[in-house]
Amino acid sequence: MERNAKQKYDVLICGAGIAGSIAAKLLAKKGISVLLLEKDEYSGKTNACGGLFDRPYFNRYVKDGSVLEQSIKKNVFFLPWGKVVFDCDQVTVKRRIFDRYLAEQAKAAGAKLMNRQKVVDYQVKKAGQVLATVKDVNTKMLWQVEVKIIVFADGPNSLAFKNPVFQKQLKKQYWAYAYAYEIAQAPVPSDEVYIYFLPDLYPWGYGWIFPNKLESNIGVGSILPELDKEPLKQKLFYFIESFKPTAKLLQGRKIVDKKGGYIPMWMLNTLSDDSQLLLGDAAGMVSPLFGAGIDYAIEAAEASAPVIEKAIKTQNFSATSLKDYDQQVEKRFGLELKKQMLLARIIIFSKKFGKLWPVKILAVVAFGSKYTRWNKIKILAYPWLGKPTIKSENQTIDHK
Repeated sequence: MERNAKQKYDVLICGAGIAGSIAAKLLAKKGISVLLLEKDEYSGKTNACGGLFDRPYFNRYVKDGSVLEQSIKKNVFFLPWGKVVFDCDQVTVKRRIFDRYLAEQAKAAGAKLMNRQKVVDYQVKKAGQVLATVKDVNTKMLWQVEVKIIVFADGPNSLAFKNPVFQKQLKKQYWAYAYAYEIAQAPVPSDEVYIYFLPDLYPWGYGWIFPNKLESNIGVGSILPELDKEPLKQKLFYFIESFKPTAKLLQGRKIVDKKGGYIPMWMLNTLSDDSQLLLGDAAGMVSPLFGAGIDYAIEAAEASAPVIEKAIKTQNFSATSLKDYDQQVEKRFGLELKKQMLLARIIIFSKKFGKLWPVKILAVVAFGSKYTRWNKIKILAYPWLGKPTIKSENQTIDHK
């Protein structure tokens, strides 16, 4: 078929990242014709992410053990008054390997996967009829595809935001930006991740060290308003070279890869419209407390597939019909994420009272089970009442 001829599919998925590829696989397995488009040479090539998420999600979709980097058993959080350690069952992956694997799985299930193709415009002529314009990134040639449903899994700067229904919900003041570097392996335990909530980095930001097989994924991220005060790249170099808790681990190590990207830490209230659905980062499905988004992306893909399948069977592609997707997201993780969004508002407001307040509130609410009531009071009063201490018993943390 000529590339410039109009092609037809049931579903077009913009972006072959985690959410897009899993949705494509689930739909293709049901016999639905799916076109999965990826702007890069291969999926995950330019993704800036730490690559940490809960093992059950990995086991659900990966059968090739080589995709796994490390099995993580502990999250170590560094706070101004000391460490908090949680048991966990997580993995680290390299997104350029993991995402590519998922995209190929979608292709094997029957989805049509095309790389170096970017959707640059779309029109919903009516519910059930969407005309999308695609650009071949290599040749710059434009071509068109007609589908019944368009799914946006194309990241934080999604094409979906040309739709006022989605665009008016954007709250970029709650977004973050992060740099994620790969460096020669840092001397940290291979089954532990280190996460730094310390105001010397940013009042509301964090740094991390995640171990992979041969390298460490390290990075620094902060909400966008903080970046107006001090450039993030400058802070990352400080994290590597001078920051007391990490310099001895990172200083002088060879940098293997460099990436940066936006973290849309504010989920939209409305995730669907006539013939349109948003998944993953495009919908802001990222924890505003910890920056975690992989688990949510997988959950969203799983929630979308049966709704799309039903819409195709009933030939009802209206916003009312697709609202079932919003409701499924709400049940799976939406309510919990909205609670985190409310807490993030409080944390960001608390910066007005001093740079320690954001991490104090985070510790009391998110890590409160580790502390007695008296030690929670000591956190809020820190440093005047001395250092709070944690309970001795082990506890497990859910990365979401």
